[in-house]
Amino acid sequence: MRRNVAFLAAVAVTLLVAAGATAARPAVTISLSRPIVVYGSSVTLSGKVSDNKAGESVQVMTQASPATSFSALGSPITSTAGGHWSDVVKPTIQTSYQATWKGATSGTVTVKVRPLITLTLVNPANGTFSTKVTAARSFTGKSVNVQRLTPTGALTVKKVKLDSNSSATFRVRLHAGSNRLRVVMPSSQAAPGYINGASKVLKVTR
Repeated sequence: MRRNVAFLAAVAVTLLVAAGATAARPAVTISLSRPIVVYGSSVTLSGKVSDNKAGESVQVMTQASPATSFSALGSPITSTAGGHWSDVVKPTIQTSYQATWKGATSGTVTVKVRPLITLTLVNPANGTFSTKVTAARSFTGKSVNVQRLTPTGALTVKKVKLDSNSSATFRVRLHAGSNRLRVVMPSSQAAPGYINGASKVLKVTR
């Protein structure tokens, strides 16, 4: 009986020691404020270190498409009260992020990026417009869809090919009254590194 009690006590001590060692293992978390941005916009990364202390050094790691490995993003971030940390980043193409601290590595978060698309009225008399697609690479030869927004949904009225400046000038027949137009680039044209994007809706009254 005494041997059994001693054995159980020894097992309990071992389990407590193991639990303590596990609890003391460094850990760091990471999250992002939004998973999709338009080119030129920012995202806030944030997380927490497991010792809940301020003054800890957290390194943000980045992997921008089409890279296959992570690299350090700038200087380390210093944690604040409670072990919290945050950093504002501006991904220019689809980018994954991790955080490292004391040998621990967080999970991975990924930000997808839409190209920035503008639509401008050039000549209202003959319905001439211009569009430009901006990102970290050229979209020469890619196509965008010109859409008219109606009460029943979006109707594609023209497909336009972009020039060497990732822009194009085109004409659209304007209806009498209010016209609501936008330019959309589908993912098939935006890839790789980008997802579908759209300009703001442009309202033109004729």
